[in-house]
Amino acid sequence: MPVFSLISPVYNCAAFVRRCYYTLQRQTFDDWEWIIVNDGSTDNLEEVLEGISDERIRTDGSPVNRGRGYARKRALEMSRGDWMVVWDVDDMYFPDRLEAINRARLAGHDFCCSYALVVDNDFAIKGVRGFHPRSPGLPRYFVHHTLGCNLEIARNIGYDPALRVAEDATITWVLDESYRGCFIDEALTIYQEDREVNIEKAVQANESQLAQLRKLYRQGAITASAAERLVRLTKWQLKLAILRLMKFMPGLYTLTVPLRSYGSTAEGWQLSPERLAFVEDLRQGAASF
Repeated sequence: MPVFSLISPVYNCAAFVRRCYYTLQRQTFDDWEWIIVNDGSTDNLEEVLEGISDERIRTDGSPVNRGRGYARKRALEMSRGDWMVVWDVDDMYFPDRLEAINRARLAGHDFCCSYALVVDNDFAIKGVRGFHPRSPGLPRYFVHHTLGCNLEIARNIGYDPALRVAEDATITWVLDESYRGCFIDEALTIYQEDREVNIEKAVQANESQLAQLRKLYRQGAITASAAERLVRLTKWQLKLAILRLMKFMPGLYTLTVPLRSYGSTAEGWQLSPERLAFVEDLRQGAASF
């Protein structure tokens, strides 16, 4: 059995598959399987996958789009590795990502995560997403697509198949609350932010996150006092109300995106020349993927 099961829910993202596979081929650690769940795509995904010959790739699919919660849950069910690694097909990954995750695994951690470099559609660097420190009502958390996790733990926490968006909130909040994590102070993933920025998605995501947070409070899965819960939920409801108003002024929401919190990074942290060169390599090859 492989060490890692890389899980990729895919819906109409055929254009990114070859780029994703390119970064997978460049990994310095190669004991993996790639689980791709086609969530009812209507593009040429199947044709693209047929053009990649690699026995480590395993696929499954739904004839209709059921949402990312379903697709991630199905990918976990299919996984055979010791750990699962989130490998979203529209993101990119530095060559040493799996090697770094394996070091955390061998050190006895239950999960690990890292920084995520943020670029625009032309691969210009916009910033880096770090870790969000513990605050009243929430544990320390991280960007979901940087996650590697013991498979059984990931299955125990799971993804709600009823959630079409923001299905990752529960697992990113619960892990630090109850398990031993390795927070890697390095960018191991690359997120192309501008492609997905829109007010409709923001409203849906925040509605889903708020519902999950309420559920976790009821279950006692997040430790917080009654006062902390009240303050956190009130702030979230206010944020959601503002976002709903912005649906009438979508241009205003776009202007606020640069103001969002990216979390914190280690003092003095900088992207290495090797990582800068890899981003440039991706930019130069963008047209050929």
